[in-house]
Amino acid sequence: MKAMRVIINIVTAITLALTFVGAGFAVCATPPVTHALSTVFADDATSPLDRNQLVRVADATRDYSFGNHDLGELYRTIYEVDVEYRSSVGYAAASSTGVGFPKIDQVTDKTSIQQLTSAFDGASELYCFSQDTIKHLDDCHSIAATAYPLIIAAAIIAVAGLIFTGVTGRKRRLGIVMLSAGAIVIVAFVALGAWAAIDFQGFFAMFHSLFFSQGNWLFPYDSLLICALPTPFWAGMGVVWLVIALVLSALAIVIGHKFVRH
Repeated sequence: MKAMRVIINIVTAITLALTFVGAGFAVCATPPVTHALSTVFADDATSPLDRNQLVRVADATRDYSFGNHDLGELYRTIYEVDVEYRSSVGYAAASSTGVGFPKIDQVTDKTSIQQLTSAFDGASELYCFSQDTIKHLDDCHSIAATAYPLIIAAAIIAVAGLIFTGVTGRKRRLGIVMLSAGAIVIVAFVALGAWAAIDFQGFFAMFHSLFFSQGNWLFPYDSLLICALPTPFWAGMGVVWLVIALVLSALAIVIGHKFVRH
């Protein structure tokens, strides 16, 4: 029985730590966080589009990757942004300065994915997403679809473990579990945070290579995707993720410490 309690305590500490990390991810994937960070960091100095247009693309990209996964809605947003851009600079300017400008005049029904796909086919990534970009976003959606149930499962196991430990053991044992969970996250995130602070590009590459081993996460620096969601945007995401996970871990440590001393 004692060995079983030890195993349950270890599993509870690990799943609680995973829950804290998962909570940070879940917050990062929410629309307000993407909108706020893109509003600050969208690279309108590199893109021909203005910041407001890039933010709209960023919001639609988040929805496609981590929300409704509606390709038609994503394409319509990009189409509307391109129409606005051409209206602001004029047809001749859009055609001359933007080599490969989407064939938006061919679109008679912006609800038609086929027409929008045809208009974007072969166009410059300055103004639209390539098929490789869409495939990358599809991979992001698949990862999120797998991650969300795992986060929920970890949270359920952690709560069940905490209840079991609280009912069958003393507060001291419950406190040790919570202290351990918080410590696991803090040590891991401090190490990763130090790496990111020293070499963010290397950290960014490593992170993506784990989930996108086929290499479909590399895009031109001036592409619409990168300008809407540039490297500083992802650094900001990392900070949000870090703060959420560390705050939850710190609370667990504080509460755990009180239980241990009880």
